[in-house]
Amino acid sequence: MSKIQIKTTQNILLAFEPASIGERMGAFAIDFVLIMGYGYLVNAIMKLFYYSAISNPWEFFATYLVLMLPAVFYPLVAESLMQGQTVGKRIMKIRVLKIDGYQASFGDFFIRWLFTLVEVDLFMGSAALISIISSKYSQRLGDFAAGTAVITERNKMNISHTILEELSYTYQPLFTQAEVLLFSDQDAQTIKNYLALALKSKNGHLTIARLADKITEISKREHTFFTKKADFVQQFLKDYSFYTGK
Repeated sequence: MSKIQIKTTQNILLAFEPASIGERMGAFAIDFVLIMGYGYLVNAIMKLFYYSAISNPWEFFATYLVLMLPAVFYPLVAESLMQGQTVGKRIMKIRVLKIDGYQASFGDFFIRWLFTLVEVDLFMGSAALISIISSKYSQRLGDFAAGTAVITERNKMNISHTILEELSYTYQPLFTQAEVLLFSDQDAQTIKNYLALALKSKNGHLTIARLADKITEISKREHTFFTKKADFVQQFLKDYSFYTGK
């Protein structure tokens, strides 16, 4: 199995280990059990409360299908809200990641979800399995279409080695795009590296203060309303990732 070599815009070469078939099947099995459990619960509740009220079996079946829609959209919603993970993926410590090293977008997750309906549901998983086995980075067809891969987080190298920060899809930046783009990728990476070192140092507050002052000097964005200057620097890194990681 080949490692996924990603060269970031900061010219940092990262090597990610693709998730194994066993890890992916394990995650799928966990999610499948959750979905089946939800289906069983819906069916039990309907039989308990609605079966006598719905005399037509087709009406009962149609109602059941409507109530099962959350299970159908579960992978899409979970991966979108959990930054490329479902409950099963989180337990198995695997994650969906863009091949270019950036976080996948909702559109990427949507493409993967659409292909899942064909690869897994229509062909009983055989199409996905063949694609994963035969592809260089263990990608299924949905991954090829979305430009993603499923990587394992059990190795030490991960997204924290880049300028990227984990962001939710409801994230609201403080800095404007114009302020952020006054800095280069190399600037942002340098700030992140110094911040990481400062947080581990006894006298790190001096370095953090200089970083905050430098960011303010260039962006004109004041940091005085932050209780801790480290929070201001961290905010800048998140906003930089928000604007440049799209």
